Amino acid sequence: MRAVFFDVGDTLVENWAPVSRINEIAHEVMCREFGERPWFRDFLEAKFGPAAHTLAEHGTAAESDVLLRQQTLEWYASWFTNSRIGIDDIDLDRLRVAMTVPLELVSTLVPGAREALEWCKASGLQVCIVTNTLARGDDEVWEDWRRFGLAQHIDGVASSHSVGWQKPHRAIFERALSLAGGVLPGEAVMVGDRSDADVLGAKQLGMRAVLRRTANPGAMRDVGVAPDAVIDDLTALPAVLAPWVAVPTAQPGLPGRGRVMEGGDGGQIT
Repeated sequence: MRAVFFDVGDTLVENWAPVSRINEIAHEVMCREFGERPWFRDFLEAKFGPAAHTLAEHGTAAESDVLLRQQTLEWYASWFTNSRIGIDDIDLDRLRVAMTVPLELVSTLVPGAREALEWCKASGLQVCIVTNTLARGDDEVWEDWRRFGLAQHIDGVASSHSVGWQKPHRAIFERALSLAGGVLPGEAVMVGDRSDADVLGAKQLGMRAVLRRTANPGAMRDVGVAPDAVIDDLTALPAVLAPWVAVPTAQPGLPGRGRVMEGGDGGQIT
């Protein structure tokens, strides 16, 4: 194994502030950036994009492609048009950035997150963030991890806003594989809290997947594929990954590269 990909929400961070508090912080930033506008609060409370459909619920690739395509700025523009609000003096991308409340202010690291990231880098693995977002692009995700003091342990970021596709679409995982130095799917593992986004998306490409168990039963529903391991928090992750890291792969260009050559069955941790 050569690379580890991490989801963010309820995988690396948890204990979210109430939505009202998150919106309050965003509102303050928007007022500083653009001056008070009567539509700010309605905009912050609006729902954008398609419903939370996934490949697990829609069997055809064409239908899933439509549902998983991310077009944040187009969604924003449609909201203003439908609300009959003119914003000629506001750049939508500046508005998007103003809405991205730093994670440090509204969440906390999952137990073991810091140590897991440090362990991955010390083990010579490429580490990438693979996250479904609305307003956050790659630059804003990087800023989150600089604020947590952990950016030095991360090699790449693939956010759905910047990639243009949400997990479990293969495009966001392919972007992460490229950022990790072009590793093959069989050389990477995805760590996340959702079976329908993280596990399904990874397994479709031939990656391993580790599921972080949470109190949300919907996050662990049956999607037809099983994770290679299940953990309760990230303190258990190094013990899961260590056997996979130790398994050699063939040299580039030779048969078997990226294929497990021996051992590494990745038993479930409870």
